[in-house]
Amino acid sequence: MTMPDVMALINGKIRTMEDSPSICDGIMIEHGKITALGRSEDIRRRFGELGAENAGMLIGLGGRTVVPGLHDCHVHIMGTGLNSLGLDMYDCKDLAGAIEKLRADSGSGWVFGKRLDESRLREKRPPTMSELDSAVPDRPAYIVDRGWHYTLVNSVAFEQFGLSADIPGVCLGDDGRPNGRLHEKANSMAKMSFFEQQDEETRVSAFRHTASLAASKGCTTIHGMEGGSLFSDSDIPILLRVKDDLDTHVTLYWAIEDEKAVIREGLPVWGGDITLDGSIGSRTAAFSEPYDDAPDTCGKLYYSDAQVKSLIRRALGSGLQIAFHAIGQKAISQALACYEGELGGQGARYGQLRIEHFGFPRQEDIDSAASLGVVVSSQPSFTFLRGGPGTVYRTRLGETRERGGYPHRRMLDAGIAVGGGSDSDVTPIDPLLGMHAAVSPPYPENAVTPKEALEMFTSHAALIAGEHETKGTLKEGKLGDLTVLDDDPLTVPSGSIRDISVYLTVKEGQVVYSSDDFKKK
Repeated sequence: MTMPDVMALINGKIRTMEDSPSICDGIMIEHGKITALGRSEDIRRRFGELGAENAGMLIGLGGRTVVPGLHDCHVHIMGTGLNSLGLDMYDCKDLAGAIEKLRADSGSGWVFGKRLDESRLREKRPPTMSELDSAVPDRPAYIVDRGWHYTLVNSVAFEQFGLSADIPGVCLGDDGRPNGRLHEKANSMAKMSFFEQQDEETRVSAFRHTASLAASKGCTTIHGMEGGSLFSDSDIPILLRVKDDLDTHVTLYWAIEDEKAVIREGLPVWGGDITLDGSIGSRTAAFSEPYDDAPDTCGKLYYSDAQVKSLIRRALGSGLQIAFHAIGQKAISQALACYEGELGGQGARYGQLRIEHFGFPRQEDIDSAASLGVVVSSQPSFTFLRGGPGTVYRTRLGETRERGGYPHRRMLDAGIAVGGGSDSDVTPIDPLLGMHAAVSPPYPENAVTPKEALEMFTSHAALIAGEHETKGTLKEGKLGDLTVLDDDPLTVPSGSIRDISVYLTVKEGQVVYSSDDFKKK
């Protein structure tokens, strides 16, 4: 739908996230940018003086709350979109249920399963290749785990991907033969091959699906973690062509190791999911001490210090922000030590190093990140949905280590800018759920205030991508990005933040999502 060039919203509770005014009840957007904030009567008068009654949009908010357009700082746009097409394995309770779901697929071509979580299966392991072959003997079967850090294939897919037992990451069974589980290089090869088989129409549909989903959850900006070893670099030119027409802004983090390619595309940021380690669920997040439920492994660092330093050196030399995935304590320490070493005592631009997740840092890591001006993109929903007694995090890590995970309180107290995200679709795109999770984590010592939680998904989210001059707060001259909510996340009971509904999402003065209540007006 074509929208007018002038939009005025009045009679609301507008939280600007600026010091002054911090709250007002009216806002004007002209040609995509905020031009006025203040009293509703003044905004309405200006709307009339512009002659916008017929061509503009005047919205009475009825006391609803307006916040700066919400951000999700870690979204797999292509992965989330493609996953909407796959078989959802998340609710499978045992191997028999997983096998039956795959067997019941009546389509042709690939059998694609998504969001498998082995910790939720009664047997606490994923299906083997022989079990997948029994369910899908004649078609290729490709199943991704919830965090995309390993995949499963049947024999047909193994052959089609051109894999062999000697490729790093091909896991072997007790018989010395491939058991269908792929990590590291084998995982990357399978993912890239699978994604590159998708035609352009499918990819564009995936991008649009994810952006539309994000807008429906109040997002006006998503940070896209695309390409590289987890997905396919061939997605990048397609996303760059269509991103300006999507329902949200996309800040693209391309996880390629070639900074020259990033520079050629005019991108100011680099990396995102350049993965220094893996995930807790797959026991590949790197720690100095073993996993509680697998004493033979501490996880794994995927890059040497020399490789990390080379990437950082090239980022510093080219002026790019570089972002690394680091969940385990050992990976976090590696990123910080390599960054400090490359700085050599010299200063760097604030936020030139960004760490995705920053899941299980030591206090000295938190202090180091703060002193070095490192920014963090974190996911409060991880521990909210997967942490606490009786969960996979507790099983993998034990109480003491698990309890210290995602310590947002200590990060903020140290002065680190923390942006909030989902890692969709590891957890759902839903900033209100993310705020709720940050305020009400499994352990109260990690909790932040509602205002701090809102900052994580607005002002801090813009800051950690270097976009704070145009986004993140409501101020004259900034983009007209805002989210209208049915209640105020700063005043509702903390246990109710996730229940707040999105009424409108506005990107540059254009309504990109409207609730049924708004449509009835």
